[in-house]
Amino acid sequence: MNQSKVLLQYVQHFFQGYLTQTRGLSPNTVLAYRDALKLFLLFVSNFRNKSVSRLVLEDLDADTVLAFLKEIEQQRKNSAVTRNLRLAALKTFFSYLITQDTLRVGQYQKVISIPLKRAAKPLMGYLDVKEIKAILSAINRKTSSGQRDYVLLQFLYNTGARVQEACDLSVGTFQLQDPPWVTITGKGRKIRQVPLWPETASLLKTYLANRAILDKPEAKVFVNSRGESLTRFGIGHIIQTRIAQATSQCPSLAAKKVSPHTFRHTTAMHLLQAGVDLTVIKSWLGHVSLSTTHIYVEIDLEMKRKALSLCRSMGKSAELKRLIKKNHDVISWLSLV
Repeated sequence: MNQSKVLLQYVQHFFQGYLTQTRGLSPNTVLAYRDALKLFLLFVSNFRNKSVSRLVLEDLDADTVLAFLKEIEQQRKNSAVTRNLRLAALKTFFSYLITQDTLRVGQYQKVISIPLKRAAKPLMGYLDVKEIKAILSAINRKTSSGQRDYVLLQFLYNTGARVQEACDLSVGTFQLQDPPWVTITGKGRKIRQVPLWPETASLLKTYLANRAILDKPEAKVFVNSRGESLTRFGIGHIIQTRIAQATSQCPSLAAKKVSPHTFRHTTAMHLLQAGVDLTVIKSWLGHVSLSTTHIYVEIDLEMKRKALSLCRSMGKSAELKRLIKKNHDVISWLSLV
């Protein structure tokens, strides 16, 4: 068989069978992988001076991948984070090729061995309670879009849902009778149930009743003016619009870069500051690892100041023993970390 056709078959099965059926990845993840591989193959075509349709498996080696990564950083001005995301997608593809083409395992393994580049982690931003209140109070709830946006932002703050999780919500995922909760399908098709505050449940019930979809479990909850589900970009636009409206009343918002994910961070931080256990917050947000949740402890300066004041008060050994005894469960937990 023509070697270029073999490559095409592998690419087709990678997307149509492996990613969706074998791995069960979300449509958004598949699209991200598609964009990365498309960009890579176009680069290889130019790098090898041949059309994409004539590329063969031998053209896809580690040196070419490294040249591609250099290209997207220097010419396309991609950040180290974006570069690492592209590389992660390519590693998934080459890992798949290992299972299909044993003759070139060594070639593919060299690509998989390419290390990710260290990237500085930006300081995670979140909103204060007064800023959340300012954003919500600035929304005109007399309009249909205002009603939707108010419920949407209240929901994001209550649940800490990812933006795509909010886009995918249908009426049937909600239990609005006492006790109210919502079933959220997150990354990797993982399902979690998140409690709703009474005011959130009341807002949702009124909103869904006004749209006459309370008895339609398959109906999407958050839609645009055409009745189509809001997209991630649509929700991002809504947030930017509402932030701009609230800035005059709350100037501190002007200095913050707020995205849908900022609401997720805000939920986590406010739960943590309210004394909610980390393991509960982990389940609330749908984190796979507790280490992911622990980053919120590290960015809370107020908690660091409180910890510092405790350290200063430990002048006597008796006080230290009393503190350890009082927090025995926490100390035991820390010993296991």
